[in-house]
Amino acid sequence: MTVRTPLFSLTLLLASTLAFTSCQSGADAPVAADLNSANPAVAAQAQKVQELISQVDRQKAIIETEKTKLTGIEQQLEGARQNLEGIKKEVQATK
Repeated sequence: MTVRTPLFSLTLLLASTLAFTSCQSGADAPVAADLNSANPAVAAQAQKVQELISQVDRQKAIIETEKTKLTGIEQQLEGARQNLEGIKKEVQATK
């Protein structure tokens, strides 16, 4: 049961992150317009800005995914610790 919850959360997070990163925000709209600028310097810089925005969005998605994975591993660790304590008590009870 402990393994399913983090995997479900990871899947849900990944799906929502992909949906979020595929949409352009209102702040990115001027950059999109500048990509088609007649001025080559403006168009080139707008392309660089657009690439950096995409990199930032991808990195944020990776970070969120890794946070979810970490939470799942921490839950597994807590469960393993509890199992260890239970086994130790069981061993002591049989002595």
